Amino acid sequence: QFVSAHGLTGERLLEHADPSKVIYSFLLVEATPAGNYIRVQADNFAAPFDFNRSVKLELGSTAKLRTVTHYLELMTELHGELSRLEPKQLARRGQAARDPLTRWAVETLQNDKSLALQPFLDAAMARKYSASPYEDFFTGGGVHRFENFDKEENGHILALRDAFRNSTNLVFIRLMRDLVSYHRARLAYDSADVLANPANPERQKMLQEIGEEESRQALRRAYQHYANQAPAEIVRRVLGKGNTERRLTILFFAWRIGASESDLKAWFEKNHTTLSDTELSTLYRAYQNPRLTLADYGYLLSLHPLEVWTAGELRKQPNLAWEKLFVASAEVRRIASAWLFHDRNRRAQDLRLRIRMEKDAFQRMTPYWQRLGFPFKTMVPTYATAIGSSSDRPVALAELVGILVNDGVRRPSVSLTDVHFAAGTPYETILERSSDPGEQVIAPEIARTVRRAMADVVEQGTARRLNGVFKMSDGKVITVGGKTGSGDNRFQTFSRSGAVTSSRATNRTATFVFYIGERYFGVLTAYVQGREAEHYGFTSSLPVTLLKILAPTLLAKFDKSFQQPTPAVEKVAPAEQSSKPIRSSTSRPTVAATAH
Repeated sequence: QFVSAHGLTGERLLEHADPSKVIYSFLLVEATPAGNYIRVQADNFAAPFDFNRSVKLELGSTAKLRTVTHYLELMTELHGELSRLEPKQLARRGQAARDPLTRWAVETLQNDKSLALQPFLDAAMARKYSASPYEDFFTGGGVHRFENFDKEENGHILALRDAFRNSTNLVFIRLMRDLVSYHRARLAYDSADVLANPANPERQKMLQEIGEEESRQALRRAYQHYANQAPAEIVRRVLGKGNTERRLTILFFAWRIGASESDLKAWFEKNHTTLSDTELSTLYRAYQNPRLTLADYGYLLSLHPLEVWTAGELRKQPNLAWEKLFVASAEVRRIASAWLFHDRNRRAQDLRLRIRMEKDAFQRMTPYWQRLGFPFKTMVPTYATAIGSSSDRPVALAELVGILVNDGVRRPSVSLTDVHFAAGTPYETILERSSDPGEQVIAPEIARTVRRAMADVVEQGTARRLNGVFKMSDGKVITVGGKTGSGDNRFQTFSRSGAVTSSRATNRTATFVFYIGERYFGVLTAYVQGREAEHYGFTSSLPVTLLKILAPTLLAKFDKSFQQPTPAVEKVAPAEQSSKPIRSSTSRPTVAATAH
């Protein structure tokens, strides 16, 4: 009844899906000089789990907020670095630039050397990118293609501020490519020379590391697949499907079961396979070549050579520990990766080096994101991080908006200001929170630029249904800004041609991270877990609409003259009643333990 009465059955909302399956979380924080006071922290997840702080979710296009903030950070760095240079120095810097962002910054300052930081950032938000989805991107270890939510934008070239307002995916994919290029150009090695020069010592060092990493991963996968299996089961798993007699012969020589034809015959008998003497002799002569290496046998079995070797070792010792197996594999790992260093495999080398360089660029980028509240140690090295692939947490998103609301100052979040124990007794104790002025982590100009972009999202972008909703009793409209994000997360399989052959929903998310006026900010998230997500089609329109429904309640707190609609009376179960009322103070947050 509530869903229907509030129009939540519309398109991109709950439609006709079961509303009881949706998990909601809401966080509202007030920015004060003493810290960010948590005013509301709630969810309807029926378990002892803090959905705002402890969950890891792909929150879709809310990642564009992090991406554009980081972009402006780099632009601020470039402005500070380049604006001090003389014209000739600036020209040389432009000629030596190896990334698009630096080249643009040089050209902009050459046109107007006196350009201050704020107009420089405004110009940076006016940079234009194509929204075309008809381009292949090599990122995340392979070739990817991306789509826009609104197909009408496919042929457009958009200013970055407009793409942020409309949440245009392909613009942000291309922006992330430029960000990666910026960081790649500032790595400790010359990435261009590493790719172009086979004799570059850093290239050889990196290839050695890549070969070792790939070998370790292959060995680990094989160990997990064959560990604690009976010898007969290991043989069955290695054989798989195909010509059993041929594969048994290859295993015989790969594992060096014996040397003679009679040994091979005994091997067949042990594995319940009967051959004529002629067939046995033919197979023996075909594969007994002593020049064949483990890599050759892996190729003949269509298996990684380290898988063949690991299966053989575990066949002899089913309970062999991983540590001992790894130590014993040193020579085998060298043999397995030797192919990578041949000159004829230059293309395979360059492919791996490009993947490695992208990873290194993201490692360089990660501390910037972490300083602004990104909650994880690593980022997923792919351009798709700009649209959510590195995941996030609701509280971490709110922390970023708190920095923006506080003009670039990162302040602590405050749940308690003081705790008072044993009042009126000899053991009375008062613990008070020490003051923390916070840390300036980005320039105020960055914060103001991003806040304006977020306000555009509400005024005429993807959250425009909130435009003008927060109106005070005197008619003044409170400025609201935000960023929407949706995640339809699926496990998909593809044919060789790239067509989707199966698709299974894993979860669905919709998020709106926002600020209200100069003091309040927060995040509202809707989430459905597992296969149930198949039945839902909501987007970020859902949390935006929910915030609109909450607006009268929030306005009643912001504006004492505001007349809130009279709520329905809610009965409190006896177990939830308290013997003493808890009085809330508007000057500081209070905490009450409530039975549920």
